[in-house]
Amino acid sequence: MKREIAKGFALVGLATSIMSPALARDISGVDAALIAENVNFETVSDNHRDIVEIAMGGFDPTLYFAGGVPRQGDTSISYTYEGQVYHFVTLESRSRFAENPKKYAPQYAGHCAFAMAEHLRVQADPSAFAVEDGKLFLFENQTKLEMWKTNSLKFRVVADKRWELEAKDLFGVKAKF
Repeated sequence: MKREIAKGFALVGLATSIMSPALARDISGVDAALIAENVNFETVSDNHRDIVEIAMGGFDPTLYFAGGVPRQGDTSISYTYEGQVYHFVTLESRSRFAENPKKYAPQYAGHCAFAMAEHLRVQADPSAFAVEDGKLFLFENQTKLEMWKTNSLKFRVVADKRWELEAKDLFGVKAKF
C-alpha cells in the first residue's frame, strides 16, 4: 500500500540516505513535509520498494535490439517498469517497450551480468552489452563482457539462479547509474 512521503518522520532516514551528503547534513530539525518537497521521488510503499530510479543510465533499451548504437533517451519520453524509469529516443520506442517491457528491460535489473554470475552486484555500463537469445545483458566494462563471451551459457545459468534469489528483495538490487 502506497502512502505519501510527507506522512511522518519515519521516512526522514530514507530521504536523507538518497540525498547528497551536504543536503542531508543541512536538514536536521526540518519536518518530513518539507523534506518531501525536496526529495526526488513521489511515493514510497510500506516496504520501500517503489522508489523511482532511472534505468540504464537513461539509455533507450529498445535500441539495443534494433542493431543500432545505444543512445541516451529523452527525459520527457519515459515509461516506468518495475520501479525504474526508462527513457526513450522516440515515442515509437516507448510504445514498443510498453507493449512488451520484459522483452526490452535488461536482465538482472541492469546489474553487470558477469558480476551476477560471480555472486556480486555491480553497477553496469550501458555501453558494454550483449543481446543473447532476445535478452539484454549489461556489463561493468568491456573486459567483463569479453569474459562473459568465453562461456555465456554457463554464466547465464549461474547468474539466473543468483538473480532468482536476489530478486526477492527488489529494493536492494536495482542498479544505480
